[in-house]
Formats: sequence, structure tokens, C-alpha cells
Amino acid sequence: MDWPAGKTAHITFYYIHVCMPLYVDVLTCVFPGITLPSAFSAFYYLLFIGICTWWACHFPMNRLGFSALCVMVGFFTAGHLVCLYLYQSSYAQGLIPPASLWARLFGLKVILMPSNCSSTSYDLIVNTEHNWPVYANPGILLLLYITMATVLKMGSLLSSEEVLINFGYMHDLYTCTLFHFPNKKSGTVLLLISINLLYYLFPHLSGLGGTPSGLDRDNPLHIVGRMIMQQSYVCALIAMMVWSITYHSWLTFVLLLWACLIWMVRARRHFATLCSPFILLYGLSLCSLQYVWAMDLEQELPQNLGTMSLRQLGLDRLLYTLTFWLLLRQSVKDSFSRKKILATPLQEVTTGVTISRSSSWLTERAGRNESVLKVLGEVVMSCYAKYWIYVCGGMFITVSFAGKLVGYKIVYMLLFLLCLCLYQVYYSLWRRLLKVFWWLVVAYTMLVLIAIYTFQFEDFPNYWKNFTGFTKEQLAVIGLETFQLSELFTSIVIPGFFLLACILQLHYFHRPFMKITDLEHVTPIHRKKAGQRAEVPQAAERTVYEGENQQTELLGNESEDEEIMPSKWGLVMDRLVVLFRKFSDNLTRVQVFIWRVLELHILKIVAFFVICVALLEVRPSVMNLVLVVLWTFAMPYSRFRHMASCLSTIWVCIIIVCKMLYQLSVVTPYEYSSNCTMPFDNETNMEIEELQNSTLYKAPVDPANWFGFRKDATALGYSKNHLLVLMLLVFEATVYRHQTHHYRQHQCSPPSIPILFPNANRDDLDQDLLTCFKYLLNYSFYKFGLEICFLVTVNVIGQRMNFLVIIHGCWLVVILTRRQRAAIARIWPKYCLFLVFFTIYQYILCVGIPPALCIDYPWRWKSSITINSALIKWIYLPDFYTIPNSRNLIADFLLLICASQQWKVFEEEKKEEWMVLGGDNTDKYDPMKDRPVNPVPNFINCRCYLDMVKVLVFRHMLWFVLAVVFVTGATRISVFGLGYLLACFYFLLFGTELLIKPPRTRLVLWDCLIMYNVAVILAKNVLSILACVFVEYLQTNFCWVIQLFSLACTVKGYYNHCVLPVEEAGIIWDSICFFFLLLQRRVFLSFYFLHVTADLQASARQASRLL
Repeated sequence: MDWPAGKTAHITFYYIHVCMPLYVDVLTCVFPGITLPSAFSAFYYLLFIGICTWWACHFPMNRLGFSALCVMVGFFTAGHLVCLYLYQSSYAQGLIPPASLWARLFGLKVILMPSNCSSTSYDLIVNTEHNWPVYANPGILLLLYITMATVLKMGSLLSSEEVLINFGYMHDLYTCTLFHFPNKKSGTVLLLISINLLYYLFPHLSGLGGTPSGLDRDNPLHIVGRMIMQQSYVCALIAMMVWSITYHSWLTFVLLLWACLIWMVRARRHFATLCSPFILLYGLSLCSLQYVWAMDLEQELPQNLGTMSLRQLGLDRLLYTLTFWLLLRQSVKDSFSRKKILATPLQEVTTGVTISRSSSWLTERAGRNESVLKVLGEVVMSCYAKYWIYVCGGMFITVSFAGKLVGYKIVYMLLFLLCLCLYQVYYSLWRRLLKVFWWLVVAYTMLVLIAIYTFQFEDFPNYWKNFTGFTKEQLAVIGLETFQLSELFTSIVIPGFFLLACILQLHYFHRPFMKITDLEHVTPIHRKKAGQRAEVPQAAERTVYEGENQQTELLGNESEDEEIMPSKWGLVMDRLVVLFRKFSDNLTRVQVFIWRVLELHILKIVAFFVICVALLEVRPSVMNLVLVVLWTFAMPYSRFRHMASCLSTIWVCIIIVCKMLYQLSVVTPYEYSSNCTMPFDNETNMEIEELQNSTLYKAPVDPANWFGFRKDATALGYSKNHLLVLMLLVFEATVYRHQTHHYRQHQCSPPSIPILFPNANRDDLDQDLLTCFKYLLNYSFYKFGLEICFLVTVNVIGQRMNFLVIIHGCWLVVILTRRQRAAIARIWPKYCLFLVFFTIYQYILCVGIPPALCIDYPWRWKSSITINSALIKWIYLPDFYTIPNSRNLIADFLLLICASQQWKVFEEEKKEEWMVLGGDNTDKYDPMKDRPVNPVPNFINCRCYLDMVKVLVFRHMLWFVLAVVFVTGATRISVFGLGYLLACFYFLLFGTELLIKPPRTRLVLWDCLIMYNVAVILAKNVLSILACVFVEYLQTNFCWVIQLFSLACTVKGYYNHCVLPVEEAGIIWDSICFFFLLLQRRVFLSFYFLHVTADLQASARQASRLL
């Protein structure tokens, strides 16, 4: 139904003349009352308190009373202004001196200095000795007077009956308002009508498209306001806590205890509404006391009560009373509602002619709005239920590491770590104890707040000393110390907000969170959607059905002649809904894909990150050795992986707690540190500079450093790496449980093969580029894992170039000489076991013996054989001067991860399911043996882009690989490069004949080139002892050796000078060549290469016929 323009103008006139004065008058009354406290200003202060309390108690206010109140305030404000004006004269200041009691009591201040009567100047001299409220007070009073005069001049307020007569279109609104609010006092009716008019005048707030609501309670804005009013007790309790935390005093401490008591009560809403009058009375009492003590009466008012300062009672603050009025109003409203329900008799339901078609249409729209808001509210609550616990976790870390580290903060972190350990190790027990955990955290936080709060009062430190028997320093270690104002605010406000976060989680989000995380009772996704679809329109459909029946009875066939056309905004909203659904579906698919990727690779990510944290510490330690042992054994032996995750979680928690305890001020390392005596020249082979920089002699040795503990500037920066490890371990468990919930919700089982794209298998590989790319993502390591392991081994050799990696090179030679995949698979478990023990052994070398023993290593003793620091570094021996670099082991562990995955591939490639979906991993010299037909299609004729890529790889790759071999030999002038050049020219002599040679002959030649490449890599590694350790001796006597083998140390930390450029040394190009040689070998063994061979043979036969 459309509203006429004339009626809209009348409504606007009514809103401006009736509703606005109510709000403006109340707001302008408060500012003169709080600007400059005095006896005059107390009138405005008490008036504001009275009006707000009157409103909170649901008392009516008629037109005559409001007008009389405006007149009274106007006269009083005018008199106040006249008094201030007259007091600026010298005569008034002589009668009542500015320093007298009456002048200070009534707030009479000298703003203008008296001028000299003999002077002819009329300049005003302002007294600048006062604070800014003194100068702002007259302006605020003048604003209040103008406001009151304007309100009275606008005319008398209309009665509710006149309003309803003038606006005939408001009949349904008035009927609904009186039906829901039977109190027909004119003030209440006017207030309700003004709210509905506000919705009409601002349609973008109401969501009804510019049409007024038929039911005031169904308006979206009113629903939100009603929700806020229903939760007003939460606002009031938060205000009480923030008041007490912000302003420290005994009187606000009562508010803190009061709020904590209400939070802990089960029926906290009912208890808060019962206490609302007393809370408001107590708050107003504090405000009134503050108002009195804020007057300029310091000489007359007492400042001490016995031996206690009144400042500790909190007579110097004012805030937060608005929420108390809201709570009282909601309490009175609930009381009226209960009485109305008990007093209302049962009546017969009838239908009268007063219900019009417009009211039924409004009811229909209201039902729809309520359903939409209900769904929106459920979505918001679901998000909070899911993610608010992460806010609490972040607050745990904040409250534990903010500021100075003390004892009670370590207890916070201990509780947090216990929760995470239980979540990781025993999920069902964690769920049962989670509510108990939140109650324990809330109780402990309240205890901490009360202890810190009361410790700031005078004489309380002595009480705590006598009660506990601790000294001042010991109490400070616990966290009980007297703070400055800024430090006190930080020390109280952070636990206070943490308490609020935990209380919200406990009372509002715990139950839905437990429902979401229940893995035993998961609702299937199709049932969940069907239930939501049936629930959302149910209320609206019932409302629409009832409205249609009423229209049929009252209007007959009138509805048939009218047709409701959708508006342009409705079409826009429908289109936005469709786009949002598409975006939501795409986002859901992306999330499912990311969770699947994490499910497949989260364990490897966790293992690699844990090892990186252990290896990248400032110094290798015994505590990190446990993590290295756990994860090196867990990678090849999958049955130990869950145990490694659980034990790592527990061990990391122990490390974090120990690190935090070591940062306490009571721990003084200098008291137990060892001072090692520097040896004489005949007892050691070290130079003086090396002795001074050795760990044993450069400073007192702290025994805790060997275990991994040291003093640091900030506890968070010192512990953040292990905190990240803990978060990642917990996230690993979350990923697996999320996927379990996902599969049960969709009523499906996880894929039998750990792949990303179930629809991309070997049969679909030759369709197009996209399918081929998906197949490679699924089975890249399954097909090329062995070659990846070889490349990682070469990478380890190139990064280390020391004695220990010679063993890696020997293993590489042994594996490559097996040639056949089956033979390599037989020795692969032994290789994995070697990598496990070899990695642990190298980290033990990095840890070394405890330096606190003051015993140096034997190779540092004086003997006939001198072992210098460079040789110790190359052999990778433990030492206190040249400490082995544990970061080198990152590449070793990456090799262990790849080797472990390849061991798994060797076991799975024997299963029929993997052979069907992923393809056969055969490496026979003759792939077509026992096969009548080539299983892959012919791609020579290039029917698609994928065939073009195949032609480039399988037909022309050989020439590109030979070019790489040539570049590898030509980039450096040495005897090794000569071998590459000879091999390149030898293969180029064959030309295309190499491609049509028998498979066994072709592979033997190619394997010889690969073995030469590996031999060069090993030789350069062995010769690195000359380039890094004995380079000075070679420069003097054997310069030709350096030139012949291109010797240059490529590892930092030995010597900084070298004869040859570094680009001519190293194994970078050898590694690149090794990669392409392995790739070409796989090309030779593939079924696709048989089509190339057949085509070349056919071309050769055809050419011979032509000849």
C-alpha cells in the first residue's frame, strides 16, 4: 500500500515536532550537569538522573508535565546565566569573594578580569588561570536555554488521539500498538508511534521497502534492538568489570566482585535482573559521591578516613551508568510481561472487519523478515561458535607473554598447554573436560584479578608478606607488585578482557561448539539442508496462508484484480542472491580442495617444520635432540607417526614451560656457571685467537645452554618457534578430525588412494592437457619418486661438500649400479634405515659433550699430528670453536622424507589398484615383451596440444639433453669438462641411429654417461678437502693441480681467497646435467618412445626403398 505525499509530510512534521524534542531535551540536560560540578549544576545532573530512571522504570509522561518541565528548566537556566554574568562585575566579586565557600559551592568563577576604571580602553581581559570546563560552561548553558526556548516556541505537543485522527492510514499501526501495549498513557503511545514513524521515514533501516510495519515487534531494526535489550545484563556486567578495571578503588572493587559473582551463577540473567535496582542505586551513589568530591571544596571535604585515603574509595571517577538503566528497564519490562501473562484470561479467537488487506500483507512481510533475520543470526552464531575459541587461544598467549614474565602467567600457559596436549592425545576426554577447563580458567582469572587489584592498596603488600612469608622480590616473581598507573592498567585490563572472552565462550558458544565438534553424531549434509529449507520458510508460509485466508474472507475477488509486481531493488537482490550462491559454491569447492591437500601433506609439513625449528636454534641442544629422534624414525616407519605427533606435543609443551621458568628473575645463571681455565701453549694446538673465541673460555659456561635454555630479552621471541611447532601439531590433528567429520557428513569414505583428483587416472591421461596436469599432480611422485630421491641426494652433496657426504655418494653409486627397479626396491629399506641413524648421528655431533665439564676434544690436544680448524670443519667433528653447522642437516632430512615416500611407493606399486589407476611402473628394457599392442595411443600426428608436447618431449628431448651435456663441459676448463665434451660428441656421432638402436644397447650407453656424471660429482666432493683445507699449500707448491681440477672452495667458512672464480667450481652444472640425464633415461623406458622408434624405423625403411 502506498502512502500519499501529503500524509508523509504530516508524519514528518509530527516526528520533528513531537519526537525530536524528547531526545534533544534529555541530551542537552546532561552536559551542563557534568561540565562544571557545583550546586547550580547539580540541578541538571539530578534532572538527567531522574529522567533516565523514570524512563527505565517504564513510568509515563504526559504532555502537560513535559511542557512544565521544559519551562522550569528554561527559567532555571536563564537564572544561572544571569548569575554567572553578574558575577563578572567587581561589585559581585566584592560581596562574594572567589575564594569563599559560597562562590566555590555554586561554581561562580571569575572569567573576565576587572578592568581599570581610569582606563579609556574597553578591551575584555580573560582570566587564563582556570581549566577549559570553566570557559565552556556558559556556552553549554546558553545552548540549553536556546534549546528549551525553541522547543516551547514550536508549540504544544499533540495528543495521541489527535494524531490517530489526522493520520487515518495509521489505524492498523495504532491497533497493533495498543494490542501489544495496553497501557494507553499518552506518552507511551507517542513514543511507540514515533518509533514506527522512524522506520517509515528511514526505509533503508527497516528493510520493508518504504512501507510501515504492521507489527512493531517484527521490524528488523526493532528485532535487533530487542535482542540488545534482552542481553542488556551482559552489557551491564561488562560495564561493571570495565569500570572496576579502568578506575582502581575499593568502591569499584565491589563492582568487580559483584560482576564476577553474577557471571558464575547459573541463572545469571535472572539474578542480574533481580539485582538491577541495587546495581543502579550503587552506581548512582558512586556518581553522586564523585559529583560532590569533584566540586571545588577540597578544603571542606575530608580527604582521609582514619588512616585510609578517600582516593582509594574511588571518589574521583564517573562512568558506565547507562547500561545500568538499560538493565533496570529490561527488568521492569520482564516483570510487566510476567504479570500480564498471568492476568490475561483465555478469550475466543474471532475475526473482525477491522483487519484490512494491508495488515495481512504487512504480517506476511514481517514473517519473511523474521525468518531471514533468524537464519542470519544462526549463521553469525555458528561462526562465533566455530572461531571464538581461537580468540580465547590467542588471548591465552597474550595474557601469558604480555609485559614482564611472572609466575601467574606461567600458570596460564601451563593450563593452555594442558588443554592442547589433551586435545592432541585424547580427543574424547578433552571434550568431556572442556567445560571444566573453562570454569577453572575463569576461577583462576578471577583470583588473579582480585589478588592484583587488592595488592595495589596501601598496607596490602605487608599483609601478603605476613600471610605468605615471602619477600618483596619473591612476591614480584609471582606477579604481586605495586604498579604505576599505566602498568596497573595493562596488568588488570588484559586479564579482565581475557576473563570476558572465556565467559562468553563458556556461557554462549560452548554448547554449539561441542555440537559442531562431535564426531560421533554427525548430521548428514542432505538432511541438514532439508531441515533448514523446511524450517526457514515455515513461519513465513504459515503467516502468508493465514493472511490469504483473511483476504479471501474480507475482500472477496478484489485480490484477483491486483497483481504485485517486483520492484527493481527486488530484482537486484535476487541477482545478488544468485551470484552469492555461486560464489559460496566455488568457495566451498576451494575449501574442500585445500583441506584435501592438507590431509595428504600435513604430516610432511609438520615433520619438516619441527626439524627446521630444532636445527635452526642458536645452538643444538639435548631437548631438541628428542624431536629429531622422534621424527627421523617416524618418516620411514608410518606406524610410529601418530605416536611421534603425540610425544612431540607433550615434549614441546615441556620445552615451552621450562623456557618460561628459566626467564624468571629468581634464576641467576652466574651463580652456577662454570669458569673454565684456559690451557697453556704446550697443552693445545689452538691459536690464541681461537682460544679467546672458544665456547669454553670466552665467557662463563651456563650448563643450561647445553639443554637448550638461555636468558633472552623477551620470553615470546625466545619461545615463539616452539609455540609455532605446537600450533602446527594441533592443526595437524584438526585437519584429520575435520576430514573425518567431512566424510561422515557427506556419508562417504575417504579415497582408497591418496590423490587430489579421483577422476584423473591412467586411462584419462591422454585426453587433454588439463587431465594430464591433474594426473601428474596425483601420481608425480609415484612415477618419478626415485629420480627425485637421486636429485635430492646430489643436492645434499652439493650443499655440504665435506667428508660425511661421501657416504651419501657411495650409496648413490650402489643404488645406480643396480639399474633395475626391482633390485633397487630390495635394498631401499636398508637405505632408509641408514638415513635415520645417519641423521641422528650428525645431530649428536652438533650437540657434542656438555661444555660445563670444561673438557676439550682430543683433536685439540697437543700432538705430533696437527688438526687445524678447517680440517675439523671438513670432517664434521664436534668442536667448541668451529661448532658443526646443524642447518646442513635440513637437506639430509628432506632426503629422508623423499626416501621414506619412495619406500611407500615401492610397496604400493605392487598392488593391482595402483597399477590400474596410476599405471605400471615397469622399467624393462623391452616394454613390449608379452604385450601384443602398445597400450598408449600414437601421438606422432599431433591431434591436440598434448600430442605436440609429447612430440617435443619424446622425440626432440635427446638433442636438448646433449646440449646441456655440452654446456656442462664447456662452462669450466678442467679435466672433468673434457669428459663431458667427449661424451657429447660421441652421442652426436650416432645421430638418429641412437634412437633406433636396441633398447639394451641404448640404455647401457646412457647409463655409462650417468655413472660418469656421478663419478665427477664424487670426485669434486673428495677434492674439496684440497680446495677448502689445504688451498694455501697448493697455491704455493701445486698450482697446476688447482688449474687441472678447477679447485675452489664453494662452502662458506673456510677461506675467503681463491685462485679461480667460484663459477668454475662446484657441482651446479653437474646437478643440472644429472637431472636431464635421468629424465632422458625415463623417456627411453616409456611406451610413448616406442612410437618415436617405430616412426623413425618406418622412415628409414621408406628411405632405403627409394634408394
